Order: sequence, then structure tokens, then C-alpha cells
Amino acid sequence: MKRYTMNKRYCFFCVGTGGHIFPAKNLIKRLLESGVPEEDIIIVSDKRGVKYFEDMTVEIIQKEFFISTRGIFGYLVNIGQFIRTIWEVYKELKTEKINTVLTTGAYIAPYAALISLILRSEFYIQEQNQYAGLGNRVASYFPSTVFESFPETKNLNRKNTLFTGPILNIDTKKVIEKNTNRNFTIGIQGGSQGSEEINQFIYKFIEEFDNYDVEFLHITGPMKANTIKFDKSFYRQVEFFYDMNDYYQSVDFQISRAGGGILEAAYLNIPQLLIPFKHGTTASHQTLNANYLEKNGNAKVVIEYKEFSELIHNICKYKFDYLDENFSSYQIKVGNDDIFKIISESNNE
Repeated sequence: MKRYTMNKRYCFFCVGTGGHIFPAKNLIKRLLESGVPEEDIIIVSDKRGVKYFEDMTVEIIQKEFFISTRGIFGYLVNIGQFIRTIWEVYKELKTEKINTVLTTGAYIAPYAALISLILRSEFYIQEQNQYAGLGNRVASYFPSTVFESFPETKNLNRKNTLFTGPILNIDTKKVIEKNTNRNFTIGIQGGSQGSEEINQFIYKFIEEFDNYDVEFLHITGPMKANTIKFDKSFYRQVEFFYDMNDYYQSVDFQISRAGGGILEAAYLNIPQLLIPFKHGTTASHQTLNANYLEKNGNAKVVIEYKEFSELIHNICKYKFDYLDENFSSYQIKVGNDDIFKIISESNNE
């Protein structure tokens, strides 16, 4: 029978934006809280990703990884650079006795897959979206287990998938009762980097807004704050929120892109208006993510400003009555405990 062991050593490959960093960070917190020593955890990331771990003291290996903009062909053309980076990371890990490698996807996933194979480590992939990107697609054909946030994720090797639900912030608290001691509040965010399209929708809406005793809490994203100063007491603008639990506890409704992070708001019983990104491969997974929550009643999906404006005006006017009539709660399966259990089990029978 399998048992838990505290002598395993873990390496997390995660890069880029918060959507790929936060699941790894939340799982690392779970391991640390269970008693895994800091010295048994190593993070491999890039310059953008490292900044998210400034409050942690685990070991970090920072490298800059090649990003293919031409699919598999891009990796083949740049195979020399790809192999050099793999060799550099392997040299730093080969004496670390790594038992478990986990990647949260993006362009680092093929590196993690090959390095886990060379290290002969268990290999796990966490996919946040309903349509996997190229990195996780390639990695899923290596000996691995792929943890799905959405059921029946597309663009993966289905033989290796396991639906666990997403890895969420373990510090967030479910909103059980509506807060009637403050004004109805609409939260706006476009992911860790912000969304210029959503920002422009909000700026236009605020300029024409009729006061319905509603407040707006707008996370613009780094370097995306509006230079026009709105003289609106009901509108608050910040570039970044360091404690998302405070943000979620403050809002009754959310306007957002449709990355994997929308499952966190759904888990917290916060209805959403989703505006999927329209370009590149991101459009595929954001559209499918958004449609999934809309089908289950937790969200409405809009594309153009006119339908955006009409829906927000109705919400501002009717508030909770409108939400109760047009949205429903959807029980999100959370993967934190199941994923922790799987990666922390000993291979010893």
C-alpha cells in the first residue's frame, strides 16, 4: 500500500505570467504546510516568473527559455539553443536527487518533460485551460500524468489525463453570504498582465455611467493605469492587487478575461462577465473556458462593447436581483488536495 513520504525532492518548472506561476506557488505552499522542508523544493523559472516568488526562500534556478512562435517547427529550427538550455538546467539538477518534476505549462513544458526523462523522475503536468497550449501538448506525450482543471481538456494526449480540478489559492475564503454593509461592488481584472480591451470598455462605461449606488474596483495591470483622472468617487483604480483574497471579499460581480483564473472566482460564488481574448492560440482556450462557465450558469460571455454596456447597466440597476435571476452557482472541483496526495505518495509498496 502506498504511503506518504517526506524524503521526496520536488522541482517545479513554471514561467511567465501569474496564470502559470500561481498554481505552482499554491501547491508549493501546500507542500511546505505539510512539513516538506524548503531545501527539498527547487523552482526553475525565467525573469518574469522569479518576481512572483520574492516572498519565498526556496531555491530558484533562473534561465531564459526559447519561445517558439512557429509551433514544433520553431523548436526544430532552434534545436541547438533548446538542447543547450536543457543541458544547463540538467547540470544544476543532476546531483539534487529530484524525485518529482511538475510543470504548469507554457513554453517551459517541453524542457521539463525532457529533463524529467533524463533525471528518471516522476513527471506531472498541470493544465489550467480547456484547450492546452503547444508546450503542454508536447509534454503530455512523455511518460506523465496531466492534471486537468476542466474536464475533457482538448489538445492533449488523453491517455495521460486525470481530471482533478484547478489548483486554487489556499488562502481564499468562500463568499457564503452577501455583504449588505457596503455598496454593491463590481471587480474588473484582465489577468496578471491586465487587458487593454477590458480597460477601454470600462473607461468608456465610467464616462457615461449613471450613478446606481455601485462601486467599481478596477485592477488595470502593470503600466496600464489610465492617465485620465476620473472624478468619480465610486471608481477605484489599482495596477496590481497583492492580496487577491481582499479583492474577492470586496466584490459581488467580476468582469474578466477567460483564463484559467476564472475558476477561482467561480469557486468563490462570484458571477462573472467574461470577454475572451480574440487573438492567437490564447483565443481557443479562453473561448472554451468562457463557454464552459456560461453553460453552467456562472458567467455571461460578451464580445462587443454594446452588449457589455447593456449587461453592466442592468447589473448596476438591479444588483443582486439581476444576479439571482440570471446567474447560478456552480460547484467547482478543487484539485489542491488530490494533486498534493498524488505527488507526495511514495513509490514504495
